[in-house]
Parts: sequence; C-alpha cells; structure tokens
Amino acid sequence: MYFDGTTLAALLIDADKAAAAAPAIAADDRAQTSPFAVIEAAMEVPELGEAGVLAFLDEHGIELRNLPPENRLIAGALAADGKLKNRLHAACAAYYETDVFALSADGQAAPPADAPQPGMTEG
Repeated sequence: MYFDGTTLAALLIDADKAAAAAPAIAADDRAQTSPFAVIEAAMEVPELGEAGVLAFLDEHGIELRNLPPENRLIAGALAADGKLKNRLHAACAAYYETDVFALSADGQAAPPADAPQPGMTEG
C-alpha cells in the first residue's frame, strides 16, 4: 500500500484511526510512501513536522521510498486524473507497483480506490 500525505496526516492527527488502521498496515509487507507524502503530512501537521512523520513511518513499518525517475514521474502524473498532488501520489504508487491506501469514514482500511493509475513498473 502507498500512503499519501493526506492519509498520513489523518493517521497522525487521530490516534483512534491510526489504531484501527494498524492491523491493515502491519499485514502489508509493502507499506510505503514517498518524500511528497512526508512533505504534505508535515505541512498538514506542523506541530509534528518531519521528525514526527518519520517517527510514525518507523513505528508502523512504512518504508520511505525514493521518488520515481523523472520520466516515470512525469508520465505517471500526466496519465492520472485529479489535482497535481493526487497525480504525483498516483504516479508514485504506480511506480512502486502498489495501490493507494484509503481510509473509510470509520478509520478502517478501505478497498483501494478505483481511480485510474498509470500502469508503470519499476525498472
């Protein structure tokens, strides 16, 4: 699963949501995120900042991955729908060959969104 910044921020802000999502996160041995998501979450939860976001990632076993190469990031973002940040996250998730993690209203892990994502592989 790929964690975007909005989801990370929601989990950082709400301990109950984080606790409810913890089993789904722990069950996925490919839980990962990007520097874009860390920046976004740190901006959404400034009192925690980068250090708080990184501590959360470590605590939950979420791997911080490098960004896709520029050609993959550009192609992936242009192939996705939505606002720029959603396109960048979709491009990262596709490059990492995973789905974007989604939370339902009750904080449980929801099935991946059916949002179109570019079909790229890491290489």
